[in-house]
Amino acid sequence: MISPIPKNLLVHSAELVTKYSPDKWGKSSESSRQTVSHIRIEPSSKMTADNTGTYIRLSAVLFYDCTNSSPGVTFLLKNDESDGKAVDIQQVIFKGRIFSVKTIEPFYADSEKIHHYEIGLV
Repeated sequence: MISPIPKNLLVHSAELVTKYSPDKWGKSSESSRQTVSHIRIEPSSKMTADNTGTYIRLSAVLFYDCTNSSPGVTFLLKNDESDGKAVDIQQVIFKGRIFSVKTIEPFYADSEKIHHYEIGLV
């Protein structure tokens, strides 16, 4: 069994903003915003592929521990569905800078339980 990421390493908080695509009539859709605590955001210059197969250079990686980070949130990519609405973009606001979520990588503690997520930001 893998121990959770210790809270003393999860020293950051950020705002998670989810903006939804306009509805089928073109009406602007609302967005949701929540504070996420006990996370870690580290600079990065890693090259990776997004969900469309396009290679991108990450600006940062957000570490979200499934035990110690709070509250429970769902990270989403463009066109994912949440509450029956298509996501246009999900952003992380950290220290006045706005990042866009581009990759979501779950890391497992065993064959079924997710230990933590590494969220690629640009």
